[in-house]
Amino acid sequence: MAWQPYYATIFMEEINPERMFNIILVMGPPGVGKTTLLRKIFEEVRLIYSCQGFFTEEVRNEHVRVGFDVVTISGQRCVLARERSEQSKQMPKVGKYSIYINDFEKLVLPLIACANFKYELLVIDEIGKMELKSKKFESTLYELIHKMPILATIPCALIKQSKLIESLKKAAKSKIYEINKNNRDAIQKEIVKCINAVLKKN
Repeated sequence: MAWQPYYATIFMEEINPERMFNIILVMGPPGVGKTTLLRKIFEEVRLIYSCQGFFTEEVRNEHVRVGFDVVTISGQRCVLARERSEQSKQMPKVGKYSIYINDFEKLVLPLIACANFKYELLVIDEIGKMELKSKKFESTLYELIHKMPILATIPCALIKQSKLIESLKKAAKSKIYEINKNNRDAIQKEIVKCINAVLKKN
């Protein structure tokens, strides 16, 4: 029988802080280098710990950004967002971008839903407006914060449609690192040290 993912509708009241695993959040404005920093951290910790997750990459055409792709740690890729077109009128939008929710969910949901069975750390770049257009993705994350440690990037701006980010930021077991172009190198060492401390406990 083929494995079928289960996506519950999970409400904020069901988050149990006592059962939460450690959440390490990297926060910063667009273009500051969150994805680059996360990749560097991943390349360092993957030598010691088993990791699963994905990165969000810009897609450019002649130096002009036209969208975003999701790339998993194992190298699988899907379209996350592209500039609006006549063919994408029915898709959810973030700014000028149409969000390819079906493609995103097909790749990412089985990946992260199974991560707690085989991996020590879940890496998510990012928990942002585009990714949270998928309510199934949001529900899966609510489940996972009680099952395994997570390293994730988040935007600075409030996302009104979702309480997930604000909940994670306020959680007792969350550690937030706010990066800028001047502190990226130093903060990388701090985050790796934090990951080592978290995973040795678990």
